[in-house]
Amino acid sequence: MSKLEVKRLSSILTSFVKVRRLKIIFLIATRNGEAVLNLFFEHLCKLDPQPDKYVFCENNSVDKTLETLQRFKLPHEIMRVWFSDDAIERVGSPYGVMAHVRQLLLTRARKIDPDYAIFLDDDVFVKTPEMIRVLTGWRVDIVGGSYIRSWPEGFHLASLWKSHDSNEYLLCKRPTKALDEPFVTGAGCLCLSRRVIQDRRINFYPLPEIPDTTPSEVSEDFGYCWQARKYGYKIYLDGVVHLVHCVHVPGRDAKAWSAPPSINRGV
Repeated sequence: MSKLEVKRLSSILTSFVKVRRLKIIFLIATRNGEAVLNLFFEHLCKLDPQPDKYVFCENNSVDKTLETLQRFKLPHEIMRVWFSDDAIERVGSPYGVMAHVRQLLLTRARKIDPDYAIFLDDDVFVKTPEMIRVLTGWRVDIVGGSYIRSWPEGFHLASLWKSHDSNEYLLCKRPTKALDEPFVTGAGCLCLSRRVIQDRRINFYPLPEIPDTTPSEVSEDFGYCWQARKYGYKIYLDGVVHLVHCVHVPGRDAKAWSAPPSINRGV
């Protein structure tokens, strides 16, 4: 990190205490999360400051996810939704089902009307207690957190950059700036301002039709970012907050971006 970026970050952290207290909520999707939730909660409890509320959306769990959520000690609420067995087939891809879940959380955020809402997946562990100060301190509408996921090309950040020389998308293994500007970024950690939350033109569901892609290729979070860009928003990626993504969770179905257990348990 350059001296200028360090100075900028220091300014962000100190300015947080000089303004009115922001209303912050976390939006967390979980399914069959019993294996990770207790460790996930341990990291959430270390956040300083804490958000005003954690909003969980649970769907189709067959383990003790609900009971585990109900034991969470910090202010929270739980939404539940159930999809039919053929839901993925009917909507065309696993991303379509996840888009429904994230849209429910986004709709709830519009009702609560916070200054910022932070999407966080239940298998993304926050190692930086000052996470809220950092992400909201950038004072931008959309900023993702840097975490690794599994791609066909290997482990890279859950973000895509566009080549200056072509329309190809580029991957990166680690953040190179305190604040970068990818083309799209993942919603495993995604901080949204009130302005973009309340913009009804930008949603996770329905998935948008993106040129030169098939519907099954469009994930709900990348589709959200694509729509945001369409309406003039910029997408940013924070390189300061340390996140660890558990890319394989024993005992539950693999996500589309998960690695098999023989490869890695967490990066």
